[in-house]
Amino acid sequence: MSRVRPPCSGFAFQHRLAKSNLINRYIPTEEIAVLETLLKPNTGASLSGCVRWTQPMDGVHVCDFDCALTVPPAMPAEPSEVPCEVLFCRQGGLRLTMTNGRQVFLHEHEVLLLLGASVQSLSVADGLFSGELVLIEQSAAAPCRLTVNAARIKARVTPHLGCVVLRSAVWIDNLAAALQSVPERDRAAYSAIKAIELLYLISTDSPLLTIPPESVSRDHYLTDTVRQVQEYMVSHLSDPLTIDQLSARFRISPTALKDIFRQTYGRPIHQYLLEKRVQHAAELLHRSPLSIVDIAAAVGYNSASQFGVAFKRRYQLTPSQYRRQARKS
Repeated sequence: MSRVRPPCSGFAFQHRLAKSNLINRYIPTEEIAVLETLLKPNTGASLSGCVRWTQPMDGVHVCDFDCALTVPPAMPAEPSEVPCEVLFCRQGGLRLTMTNGRQVFLHEHEVLLLLGASVQSLSVADGLFSGELVLIEQSAAAPCRLTVNAARIKARVTPHLGCVVLRSAVWIDNLAAALQSVPERDRAAYSAIKAIELLYLISTDSPLLTIPPESVSRDHYLTDTVRQVQEYMVSHLSDPLTIDQLSARFRISPTALKDIFRQTYGRPIHQYLLEKRVQHAAELLHRSPLSIVDIAAAVGYNSASQFGVAFKRRYQLTPSQYRRQARKS
């Protein structure tokens, strides 16, 4: 049974401490953020690893997480009662389905901003998921003595249904590099400061951060066809899939398939297929007794050496090293 929350009074944020063998975190008891749905117990998500809630400054709560996360294909998102959410993605990825059917993809070293977002469901693009989730109340910028124009931020984000992914900017690249090197003890405070800086840059129309143009509506038939292609690919990873074969099978031109696939899933079709193959291989290395040669064949590689190169490029470990490490943990 879902818990009925009382109406929000101001932006008060209450916490209780929940402990388990794998997780030590503070969990808001009343006000809930959309992205926090992923990091709560009893939501249908299987979570292992480390999730740390802290409050580095008044009006700002930070969740520093580094975990393996498995959720249903489309986990419902709860309505947000938190004014603003900023997610810095260090590893893995996230897919959000908006109430109008639009899909938004967040990848490694990108930033997601939610402000009154109309999110229908969430799913994790990669089982390994780490980053910083920053929940910001309206008064958070005051201690920093910054003038953040909330109305301007809302005006820029609302056309995107309150959901914007920021990428490919010098500010974002510098942030991603810094988050890899900042000591863990300072990461939450650093993320809080950078989240407020992000809001300031957006509110002042700074050239350091560019909000992408509003998505143009696409032909629903072609979009549905591309989703069928994606489902087919994921269920036939052992097959020698090519764009020509897929376009012929689903009666869509190769150009439309490549263009709409990239628009829908945020990356080229060949890159997406490669990622899915090595991700599935990692699962098999961890959970199955199959040999590395058999696993290579199961994910579409005729050559174990080619498989090894592709796997190491993604995980920085050879398949055998990954298997040993996974089984130790």
